[in-house]
Amino acid sequence: MEKKQVLKRLYVGGLGHTVSEAELQERFSKFGNVTHMEIVIRKDDQGNTMKTFAYINISISEADLKRCMSILNKPLNPAPPLGTLTIAPGALHVGIIILAPMALPMGP
Repeated sequence: MEKKQVLKRLYVGGLGHTVSEAELQERFSKFGNVTHMEIVIRKDDQGNTMKTFAYINISISEADLKRCMSILNKPLNPAPPLGTLTIAPGALHVGIIILAPMALPMGP
């Protein structure tokens, strides 16, 4: 029985600052057909990277979406040992963005 796939837009947070599209493609293509992705890197006033996240458009079945979120919503790296200065990335957060049509203003 073939699974019905629908297009979803996922928010993926908690990414390391050096993440590549190829890495995300490899990770998410196991669950569905990745049609587009955008990696966003937020920097502070001095140009230091503060936050890295991505938006991924994927054609995916509901069952595979649940499996994807179950598997990928976990820490990528364990916390570093106490006393070290290395800051490991936190947890990878995968969420669904629901796109609703905007209401257009009516004329006078």
